[in-house]
This record gives sequence, structure tokens and C-alpha cells, in this order.
Amino acid sequence: MKKIFCLLFILAAAVSVPGYGQEQHAPGAPGAGPRVSAHSEHEEIIAVLPFYDFAGSSVKYLSLYIPELVRDRIDGDGRIRILDSKTIDDAMKEKNIDSGMLYDRETASAFVKGIGATLGLGGRYIVEGKTIRIDYFLVNIKKNAVESGTQFQGNIDDDLLDTVERFADRSTEWFKIQALSDVVFRLDAGSRTKLRALFEMVKESRAGIVFTNKWLFSLCIFLSFFIIAFLVRLFVEKILQRLADRTSATIDNDLIEVSKKPLKWIILAFGFKLAIVPLKLSTTAALFWNSVTTAVVISFAAYFLLKASEILIHVWGGKVADKIETRINDDLVPLFVKMTKIFIIIIAALIVLSKFGIEIGPLVASLGVVGFAIGFAVKDTLSNIIAGIILILDQSMAVGDKVTIDGDTGVIKNVGLRNTMLLTYDNEMIVIPNGDLMNKKFKNFVLPDPTIRVVVNFGVAYGTEVDKVEDAVMNVIKTIEGVVDEPKPVVVFYEMGDFSLNFQAKFWISMYSDQYDKKIEATKKIYRALNEAGISIPFPTHTVYLEK
Repeated sequence: MKKIFCLLFILAAAVSVPGYGQEQHAPGAPGAGPRVSAHSEHEEIIAVLPFYDFAGSSVKYLSLYIPELVRDRIDGDGRIRILDSKTIDDAMKEKNIDSGMLYDRETASAFVKGIGATLGLGGRYIVEGKTIRIDYFLVNIKKNAVESGTQFQGNIDDDLLDTVERFADRSTEWFKIQALSDVVFRLDAGSRTKLRALFEMVKESRAGIVFTNKWLFSLCIFLSFFIIAFLVRLFVEKILQRLADRTSATIDNDLIEVSKKPLKWIILAFGFKLAIVPLKLSTTAALFWNSVTTAVVISFAAYFLLKASEILIHVWGGKVADKIETRINDDLVPLFVKMTKIFIIIIAALIVLSKFGIEIGPLVASLGVVGFAIGFAVKDTLSNIIAGIILILDQSMAVGDKVTIDGDTGVIKNVGLRNTMLLTYDNEMIVIPNGDLMNKKFKNFVLPDPTIRVVVNFGVAYGTEVDKVEDAVMNVIKTIEGVVDEPKPVVVFYEMGDFSLNFQAKFWISMYSDQYDKKIEATKKIYRALNEAGISIPFPTHTVYLEK
């Protein structure tokens, strides 16, 4: 059991070496500790050579600027020493060599070996119009080999420095995979420390085969990250979840719930990314799998942001709705959620593309031009989207409201990004562009409150006592359930018509959705009450007089 614990401890140290998640300074770089002696038994000396300006461009400063960017990105420790630019420059002057001569593979190999370095990185750049192309190669003195990297090409229009920095990121990543894996995973630190003693103990035991078999070593690295993912998930479920359960708010519980799956896969992706290093795959395969694992990490991070933003926007919508007393949760929040999701997906997709070596600078610029053209072409759609947001913020209508628009009465079913949907009482869906709806006059039965008046028109024959009619109808209204006391119901004798005395029965109910049913009920009861009281309801009649 003790040996297993020691092995896991060593593996944890192995996967946390420089260049794989820990920020350290190379000896001799700003902020670094004292340099290790050049005669250290296991030290690697790295020389980043000046890049050759092949076409004689106007950006000659890149010859030294590119190597400087690469040096800053190569992490060093007691086993790695990076030669500074002055040391290399002095050696070039002494040997009367320029950057153009160093682009020759044989000359570069002899120079790197002559200055005592074991690894060297060199290359050239060619500027053609608005495009820069960079070729680079690795000199490995121990293997007596020179290997070329994948050619890099980028745009230099307004973003030259960004393009060069992307090259530095890519070439350094390739350099680490190709040349530094032996150094990174060597674990035999120069000083006699407890870690070294522990390592020697494990190495001499039966578990030492882990460090000699690259496939087993790779598997152990991945399994260690699998265990870490399990422990992190256990920590989240057993500790963070319990702490969240003690609070009255639910947002922390929701965020913890949506973080479990992405967190697990992000850790596993990092484990896979480190596990492929000991396998020493070919340059193309190593860079491909490195890009794939990075894309997986970005994808699951974007997934978490999507879920977290949805939760946060809903919480924000609830607080705003409570303050301004509106149904913003039902209407505006879904719009913000959709827009946020689209934004996060686009950003994540652009980052993933950049990891696969695709230039996103020109792509973003192209998207800007295309976006302007599309925006002009779909300006009506954009105006509808803006109108939809204004309709919601204006609170003139909301989902579930009963409205009348252009003579069509129904219930608002959805206020979308572009259209508003009205469901009529004949089960017909009417789709109205939000831009058009902004310019229409419509009736909202819900505003200013749900109460609504019911009006029933009826007529009685001439000669009928008006008071008798009013009493009979008022008694009927009192029997209708749901009639409010204020405003009071009334029966109005408003007109002496051509063939009848015309009345209106008016009363208020608490819910607008019951207006139609209550009108039908009141009409039936008024008709029966008038018949029972012996009050005549006349037919339309005309009297014709004939002269003799």
C-alpha cells in the first residue's frame, strides 16, 4: 500500500512539471532564480536562433522579435537553460555568421553544437503583400537530426504582432512535444531531495516498469487524472453541495449541478493531453491530438458558461420583475438567453478554429464585412427584433394577454425575436411582425387590470313601465356569480328606438377571460326574466298609412 501511494505521488509530480500548467521562469530570464551550471549532468541547453528575413522586407525587427517570443514561452527549470540573445549574437559575430547562413540546416547544426547547446530552433519568414509565411526547424544534437515544423501562414494587415504571437504559441508547443518530452518527464532532479529518494525507491521496486514502458507510463498518467476527476466530483457532491444546501438561495445549487459534468471532462481532457506526450507521436499526430484535447476543454467550458449564464439571467430577470412588477421572466429573459447562447457559441467556435491553426483574424474581419452586408439585407428583421424587445420593456402586452389587433381577438402565445403570435378563439394562429405591431393600435383586455365590463343590449315594447324593466333586470344581475360590487351594476334606458325602448345592462366582473361566458349567461337570464314579468319584447315593425 505504501508503494502504491508513493507511485501516485510521483505521478502527480510528473504531470505537474514545467510547461504543463505551472508558470515558471527559465534560468537567465527576468524573475528567474540563479542559473544552473552549464556542466550539470542532465541539463539541456536550448538556443533559439535569429530568424532569416528571406525577402528583405520592411519588418526586419521580426528577425530578433520572433526568437524573443519563443524564449518567453519555453518554461525552464533546473534541467533546462535557454541561451539569451546576447550570447547567441556574440557567437555569431565571433564566427562571422548571419541569420541567412543559419537557415542552412548544416550550418545551424554546427553552430548549435559549437556554442554547447543540445537543442536549437531556427527558421525564416517571407512577407508577400499582406501575408507572412514562416518556416521553422528543430536541431537535435543528441539525435544528430534536423526536423522541420509545419509551415505557418498568417495575415499582417493591421494585426502583424498578433499573428507573430500566434506563431510563437504554435511553434513552442511543437518544440515542447518534439524535443522536451524526455526532459519534462525525467524526474531525476539534480539535488538530493526527499522526492528524489522516493523516486529511486519506487524505480528500484517492481513499480519501476512504469517509467520504462511508455505505454504504461501514459496509461498511469491518464488514470491519475481519472482519479483526480473522481475526487473533485466527490468533493463537489459531498462538501460544496452540502454547503449550498444550507443557504436559502437556489442559484448555488443550480451552478454546482451544471458544473459537475463539464469539470469532469475538462480534467480528463487535460489528462489525455499530457498522457500522449510520453508516446512521442509524430509531429502531425501530436499537434492534432493536442488541438483536439484543447478543443474539448474549450467546448465543455463553453457548455458550462451556457448553462451558468442561463441560470444567472433567470435570477436577474426574477429580481428585475419583482421590482418593476412585470412579466419579464416570461418574455424578455428567453430573448436574452438566446442571444447569450449565440454569442458564447460563436466565441467558442472561433477559439477552437484558432487552435487548429485557422487564422481567425481575417475570418473575423470577413465576418464584419459580411455582417454589414447581411445587416443591410435583413434590416427589417433586425427592426423586428428591436421592436420585440421594446414591446416587452414597454409592458404594453405580454404572453397570455387577451388582445384585439386589426379586428382579430385572441391570446398572445409568444413574443419571439422577430414575430408575435396571436391565437384566436377560432384556434387560428396569426403571426404579426414586431415592427408592424409597433405601429398598430391594439386593444389589451388585461390592462390596466383584469377586471372588465359586460354590456347586454335589449329592447322592450312601447308602453312598458321603465322602472319595472330596471327592477327585473337588476334582480337578474345579482344572481350572476362573479359580479363585483364596485363599480356597481346599472340598467340604463338610453334610447327610444323606431319600434322599441332600448336598454343596456352593465356590470363588471373580476376576470376578463370570463367576459364572453358571462355575457351569454346574462342574456339568457334577462330574456327569461322579461318573459316571466310579462314584458313584451317587440319584433321590428313598421306602420304604413295609406291615404284614400
